[in-house]
Amino acid sequence: METTSKQFAQVIVDQISDALDRPFDYYIPPELRDRVQVGAQATVPFRFGTVKGFVVSLRDSASVSEVKSILKVESSIPLLSPELVELSRWVSEYYFSRWIEAIHLCLPPGRDKVRPKYEEYVIPLGSKSLLQEESIKLEVRALRQASILAHLALTGEEGVRWFELMKKTGANRQSLLALEKKGFLKIEKLSQTRIPWNAEQLQSAPEPEFLLSEQQEGAWREILHGLTSPGEKHFLIYGITGSGKTELYFRAAEKVLSQGRGVLILIPEIALTPVIINQFRGRFAGLFALLHSNLSPGERYDMWWRIKNGEARVVLGARSAVFAPLDNIGLIVIDEEHENTYKQEEAPRYHTREVARRRAEFHNALLLLGSATPSLDSYLMAQRKELKLLEVTARVKGGTLPEVQIVDMRREFKQENRSIFSRALLSAMQDTLAKGEQIILFLNRRGYAGFQLCRACGFVIRCPYCSVSLTHHTDPEHLQCHMCGYRQDVSVTCPQCKSIYMRSFGIGTQRVESETAKRFPGLKIIRMDSDTTATKGRHYEMWRSFNERKAQVLIGTQMVAKGLDFPGVTLVGVIAADVTLHLPDFRAGERTFQLLSQVAGRAGRGEKKGRVIIQTYTPWHYSIRLAAAHDYKGFIAEEAKNRSVLAYPPFGEMMLFLCSSSDEIKGSAYALELRRRLQAVLPVNNTLHLSEPFPAPLQKKEGYFRFHIILKGEKLQQYAGVIRDTVWNFRKELKEDVRVAVDFNPQMVL
Repeated sequence: METTSKQFAQVIVDQISDALDRPFDYYIPPELRDRVQVGAQATVPFRFGTVKGFVVSLRDSASVSEVKSILKVESSIPLLSPELVELSRWVSEYYFSRWIEAIHLCLPPGRDKVRPKYEEYVIPLGSKSLLQEESIKLEVRALRQASILAHLALTGEEGVRWFELMKKTGANRQSLLALEKKGFLKIEKLSQTRIPWNAEQLQSAPEPEFLLSEQQEGAWREILHGLTSPGEKHFLIYGITGSGKTELYFRAAEKVLSQGRGVLILIPEIALTPVIINQFRGRFAGLFALLHSNLSPGERYDMWWRIKNGEARVVLGARSAVFAPLDNIGLIVIDEEHENTYKQEEAPRYHTREVARRRAEFHNALLLLGSATPSLDSYLMAQRKELKLLEVTARVKGGTLPEVQIVDMRREFKQENRSIFSRALLSAMQDTLAKGEQIILFLNRRGYAGFQLCRACGFVIRCPYCSVSLTHHTDPEHLQCHMCGYRQDVSVTCPQCKSIYMRSFGIGTQRVESETAKRFPGLKIIRMDSDTTATKGRHYEMWRSFNERKAQVLIGTQMVAKGLDFPGVTLVGVIAADVTLHLPDFRAGERTFQLLSQVAGRAGRGEKKGRVIIQTYTPWHYSIRLAAAHDYKGFIAEEAKNRSVLAYPPFGEMMLFLCSSSDEIKGSAYALELRRRLQAVLPVNNTLHLSEPFPAPLQKKEGYFRFHIILKGEKLQQYAGVIRDTVWNFRKELKEDVRVAVDFNPQMVL
């Protein structure tokens, strides 16, 4: 460790406060200069007490005349690397959070609550023959001691766990301590790593695939060139479902490991982890760590330290794993890069893709984004040559994409079918079950607000200015746009066909399960959603059960739409494609296309051809029509045309200002005042638009009434400084129970 010659440190105190959101200068006493480093946790005097904080820079001089001294450094090893300190600073500025909030993303999970786990080991002292000889001598007068020595004689120098030895011998601690006193053994406490997987999960791991298809081979040559030569380092893999993108990830990871560098693989859903663990077996045994929020606090803590200590060089995790303390990164993979779960919805509201890009640039690492339905944002970046596009459009095993049938539920309704199942889907289910094949029924319940739909003609009332559905509100009852604030009265009759069948649309997975059970008595059904998978390990149990064909039907939300490979599934039924399509969000069409394409890809992954039936009240919509045709490029062209007209991302940028209060009147009033202040400091014109405040789609959450203000324009980060100052100063003045937050380029405007 190098001794610093610097005399002063800048410290961010570990207190979440706008007023404290800046570095404070402290003097480094001579006796601490070999321990104070960038990223170190320190105890410092602050106001009338002491606080902990983090060293973010070292300096030769202080910016103030009176400087207090650092009192203590918590560890000889800094918790944060200089890279993560700088990354946290960037995150706080780019995503309008406090610096300490960004630092928290980079720290060991549960650092103040979790302690290392230790286990007692009994280590033999002396040769095998000596222990056996003494054991024989003790058999008459100290049988338990004799039994301990006999067992130790059979172990190696590493010894045996005391808990295990106690079970085998029936000995108590008194016998153990007596032998320790005699010098035949020693008792040591050794740290143990809590492993978040079990041997059972790893036993069914598939053998690695070594033969690449022609298209995979072409993509691999490009990736290999990026790994071994200067030049292009950022790639977008557009690969249809079943095309073998994962094999490319593994090949790249193996190459990077052979170069002595680290690998970071990010997935959108915690639920997918058991499947990928299976794929990792035989490839990275003993080298990888998991990081996601479904682990126990102890498991997350131990995994973090395995990475920090260099024991794990391959890290697999969900969104927050992008901040893993991995050094010398050679590869970052973002699988299913289009998923909105990569965007953090609470402060700091970062996007994983942008943070990963930042880390890849720092380490000069290869960045691989992969998806069967890349986001419009990433695809446009590829067209602009900011990413290199690699296309893999054929399935590895030579299979074809499933045949997709669109069922018009308006017609079913007119023909007196009031069931949630169309006649076509029911018939297909009967046929599939008769053949002993499996079915996936998909229904996405994401979103908070209902929309009004005519069951006779499928018409949905939309905003005339924003091309999003109007949300149905009660108390007082009205329809409102949650992009621009436009509102109108509720229509009793359909504006298009004049029928009286205007209904609030919504259906749940539980109802689908009960209806399926009624139609097919005795059928083994698994329902996989956030309710049924809340218990740790439950998702893996369901996945294994369905994979072993112990159930015929899997019903679920988006967690069944991607990443799962069940060869026995030949039929996929989409119960209601309209659920996501009519959410009050400009990305609703894109999400619908992506979900339908992903869930359709679950069918026909084995030897038998697959079939998909999509039920919808809007069969003409381009998202549904082009998903059924497996026409990604056609969809992208249509979506880009619609978004560019209204300057929605990625053709412009957005900032969402959220003002919330437990008092609705005060919340509205403060939102108006915030809008007035923003308008005073921003050059609002034809290219920079600031909306009036309006109620959020999720108007009340956890007792708080929520109001939105939206700023749209190009290169909004150029105004970040004045926006930050305005919002921070506004928050300092707030005496009421009012909250104000800023979200840059939000993924969900709810």
